[in-house]
Amino acid sequence: MTREFTAVVVVAVSTLAGSAAAQSAAAPTPPAKAPSQARPAPANPAPANPAPANPAPANLAPANLAPAAQAPAQAEFLSPYDRDTLTPEYRIAPGDVLSVFVWKEAELSRDVRVRPDGYVTMPLMGDLFAVAKTPRGLAAELAQALSQFVNSPVVTVTLGDSSALRFYVVGQVEKPGEFPLVGRTTVMQALALAGGFREYAKTEEVKILRQELSVTGGRTKTREIVLPLNYKSLAQGQNLHQNFALKPGDVIVVP
Repeated sequence: MTREFTAVVVVAVSTLAGSAAAQSAAAPTPPAKAPSQARPAPANPAPANPAPANPAPANLAPANLAPAAQAPAQAEFLSPYDRDTLTPEYRIAPGDVLSVFVWKEAELSRDVRVRPDGYVTMPLMGDLFAVAKTPRGLAAELAQALSQFVNSPVVTVTLGDSSALRFYVVGQVEKPGEFPLVGRTTVMQALALAGGFREYAKTEEVKILRQELSVTGGRTKTREIVLPLNYKSLAQGQNLHQNFALKPGDVIVVP
């Protein structure tokens, strides 16, 4: 009995082992995974959001800012109704007598008259254009021209006699003629110097004739202008801007 039981157990175990072996043989063997090669880490890993090497400021000012609106070019001629119409410095005119003094050079110092063409003649230097220049400006030009012959010349130019510092009143006034222009003289003051109007003077039609002189590129340019004046309204306190200061050479015409 014992041998039969043992034989049955052995047969059962063999049967079970064979069945398991058959199942393991029938099941497919999954392919072996190839070993994954690990990527080497970079020596200097870049950050997720790299910052620029030279960050630009938020609000960059342009390299060349546009210049502000340029002021309008200065008028070539002064306004005739400007109360300060007389220039700060005297401008040389034809016929003026100039005293030229050269320090330590008595032979070069002398009085010269401006010719009608606007030139003056000086020793060693020849002819130099002088009209419409200030005495200071002419002195600087003389010193520059004289530096070819004299070491560090010091030149001074002063006005000896002016042919332009006068004005004229003609027409229906008591004392027509030529008058010296000393200091600032207005139209009302000039008419007073002329003795006032005659009986039949047309005081509403007074005119001032003026020559405006300018120099462009070394060339003299002159223009003639006519300035109307209503003396009647001016005497009543109206149009006071017409009582402007006279300029050298002005001619007041009273019809």
